[in-house]
Amino acid sequence: MSPSFVSHQVLRSLVLFLETKGLKRADALHQLRCDEQALHQPSESFHLGHYHRLMLWAHQQLNCAHIGLYFGVQLDLERWGVLGHLAAVSPNLHRVIDYGRRFHPLVRHTQSLTFHQRAQTLTLDLGPTQSHCYYVIDELFASWLSFARMYVLQAEQLTPVAVHLMRSPPNNTKEQRIYENVFKCPVYFNSSTNSMTIARMLLGQPLKQPDTTLEQLLLHQAQQQLDARFDLREKVKQQLVAHLPQRLNVEQAAQLCAVPTRTLQRHLAQQQTSFSQLLDEARARLALQLFESGYKAIDIATKLGFSEQSALQRAFKRWYGKSPKRYLITKNNLK
Repeated sequence: MSPSFVSHQVLRSLVLFLETKGLKRADALHQLRCDEQALHQPSESFHLGHYHRLMLWAHQQLNCAHIGLYFGVQLDLERWGVLGHLAAVSPNLHRVIDYGRRFHPLVRHTQSLTFHQRAQTLTLDLGPTQSHCYYVIDELFASWLSFARMYVLQAEQLTPVAVHLMRSPPNNTKEQRIYENVFKCPVYFNSSTNSMTIARMLLGQPLKQPDTTLEQLLLHQAQQQLDARFDLREKVKQQLVAHLPQRLNVEQAAQLCAVPTRTLQRHLAQQQTSFSQLLDEARARLALQLFESGYKAIDIATKLGFSEQSALQRAFKRWYGKSPKRYLITKNNLK
């Protein structure tokens, strides 16, 4: 399973929230093991472990097990980046949910987000998760509901049918009532999944300030950001190929792709790959293109940065299962 990540906006918002609760900013940054600059770096993302570590610290400092719930209730749109502003100018709640499904990875890459529609209800399901991860579940459900109550025209009607949480019940009745007061519906603990169910009739509820023109501009921006995030791997490969036989290091590649080095490293980790693997894939792609174009093996070896032709032959067989000559013969016979 891919590691989970949250955007820099989420952690920046969390640090600001904890300041309002009396915790020192410097102490919060120490828990995150980052500096102020990282919280303001565009396209920066952090492993979910940073979020959990900060939440656990706040839980202990404030003696508040439901700190994630309170963080979600005090939603600010900046936490969601472009997705937050796009949602705010959407025509109705149905469009907001659709945008949330499409652009959720811009805010965080955590549990799988799925939607289950039935005749009368829609269930937002975050799937199973480890018991110690309940802070993020509390925050997500509370923030989604807070957004709807702030921006939907007839917010008084926005009450979920039920909320199911995998976490164990709070230690006392008072804490359990806090959950019920936030969601204003039955909350079931020790469930098999994490989900929130709403009535489908609520999806047509209009928002307070829809703006079609601004919506289209923000939609384009959100799509560009999403494309850029998932195209980063290919951009790195293009730079690696363009600079062969010189071997770029990860810092040089990140600079050429206009992203922070840490962003590139985390992006590769999220995709369960490495910089050295991208270099290998880039060399494999270029080797095949050059062989198919009729270049000599000795010239290709030089171009790809191999010390000798035999090293290229071994690498090609590892990449494609055949020697270059055998591969080209097989391919030509298939034409």
